Amino acid sequence: MQSEITYKLNAADFDEVLEKKLTDLSKKSILERFRDRLVSVDTVAEIHNIHRDTVVKYANARLLPHIRQGKLYKFSLAEILDINFADLKKQQ
Repeated sequence: MQSEITYKLNAADFDEVLEKKLTDLSKKSILERFRDRLVSVDTVAEIHNIHRDTVVKYANARLLPHIRQGKLYKFSLAEILDINFADLKKQQ
């Protein structure tokens, strides 16, 4: 038997929770449109304002999901837009 938890929220708290949930859903919907679009190392570097060597380093360390096409690295634009490079830096 599962126990039930009840939360009491005032209207402002409820609105804040609802706004965050809708923002998250909207973000996921927008990112999904770019799931199949592949971009280069240079594009990733430009989007996140980092050096291209950093992108390659993170890809080689398996911190960035990517596809290798010969010597080229390709990245899903949706995944790249959703990645926080500050968090990746901490993982090194």
